[in-house]
Amino acid sequence: MKRLSSLFGAALILAAASKVHAEYSRFWSYYDPHPSNYIGSKEWWEGDALLGDWWGVRNYLDDAGIEISATYTNNIAGNVVGGLSQGFAYADNFSFGVALDMEKLVNWQGATITVSGLNRDGNNLSQRNIGNQFTVQQVYGGSAVMFYGLILEQKLIDDKVSIKVGRFATGDDFASSPIYWLYMNNGIDGNPQSLPVNTQFSAYPWAVWAARVKVQPTKEWSVMTGAYQVSERVFVRNYHGLDWSIRPNDGILLISQVGYSPELFKREVPTTTTNSGKSVSDGKTAKNPVTPTEMKGLPGHYWFGAYWSPWQFNEIGSTTKQTERNSFGFYWHADQMVFQEAPGSDEGLTAWTALTLSPQQGIAKLPFQVNGGLVYKGLIPLRDDDMTTVGVVFGKFSEYSETAQGQQNYELVFETGYKIQLNKFAFFQPNVQWVINPGGTGNIPNALVLGAQMGVTF
Repeated sequence: MKRLSSLFGAALILAAASKVHAEYSRFWSYYDPHPSNYIGSKEWWEGDALLGDWWGVRNYLDDAGIEISATYTNNIAGNVVGGLSQGFAYADNFSFGVALDMEKLVNWQGATITVSGLNRDGNNLSQRNIGNQFTVQQVYGGSAVMFYGLILEQKLIDDKVSIKVGRFATGDDFASSPIYWLYMNNGIDGNPQSLPVNTQFSAYPWAVWAARVKVQPTKEWSVMTGAYQVSERVFVRNYHGLDWSIRPNDGILLISQVGYSPELFKREVPTTTTNSGKSVSDGKTAKNPVTPTEMKGLPGHYWFGAYWSPWQFNEIGSTTKQTERNSFGFYWHADQMVFQEAPGSDEGLTAWTALTLSPQQGIAKLPFQVNGGLVYKGLIPLRDDDMTTVGVVFGKFSEYSETAQGQQNYELVFETGYKIQLNKFAFFQPNVQWVINPGGTGNIPNALVLGAQMGVTF
């Protein structure tokens, strides 16, 4: 018996040693000491991240199911004309996170766990020098070190169904478009600003307990619905995102969205393929190859959403702290490529618009907001990844809304910018904003804001 135990123990040790050796060999197979990994090389400049692939360690972790990410974005802006006073302000956002592919790690099919945080610093030019509603620096807000996301996402039925639970914001999935992220004004960027202003529609960097279900039966159609925590503590930065309590006076926000993503005027275009190095088969010869094709058109995205919350909201302008229940509203979005430089290309002109409607004047500070704009990718020859943007934001204030400057009516902002994509991991975007009727009272001069935003992926 002792001999059998010794043999069994030896077998376990050999198996463990074999496993360690295999992992050791697999790790070092990713290691690349070549100078191309060093900052300053051509390969590094053309890579995906500022810090490169960590001499192969990053690729090893990615293939093992551990994806580490970090980004830095800043907004610099100066009010050169109008507003309350002339001034300059800087704000930045540093985000970091880890995504765990549970299928690769523990063979949990279709599951991903994400943990993320952020740090924000800087000053608010709109509050300090302009006095307007649609703040001109989109990364300002929640200036502190914050724990943000703790998310479990489970995909089912060939990824046609996605279930997401944990701590995240309503705006992560609803009323959000990559087009919005191209702008620096916070009336556009992220989500239309009226949504978090009018109700407890949480938006980055403010996470809450939440659950979201998305069903996408076809490539074109999708339906989402979600339930999100409502609390007076959501937008308090002193908690640093770590108040995870659910209290008796908390509420719930229910939201649903239907989306349609067509490709109009489809034509046959060559399929991008890679040569496997194998011989031509299936009766095809090198002298007469058959080029595979697919149908491609002008991409567009359209959606409609509605939200409702039975929580008690403070009435606007009430001196007796009166409240009103049942906040509700609607939002629409449409973006459509209207010109394509070549069939199947992503270069060309896209037009877009977004509208929100929150009818309750008593609790909705901005009952009506409409945004719109144009985005051209690759406008300048040989600058195929650059973006030229033009946008406008219009917001109508509640009839009960007023400030120390007077009764508020409307605010209008025009914005234009040019995003210079330096490489895959860095960009620089000069920006001009013209703020008309700042604060909506008519008592603050129109403001001209010159600025820029810059970003790096680490």
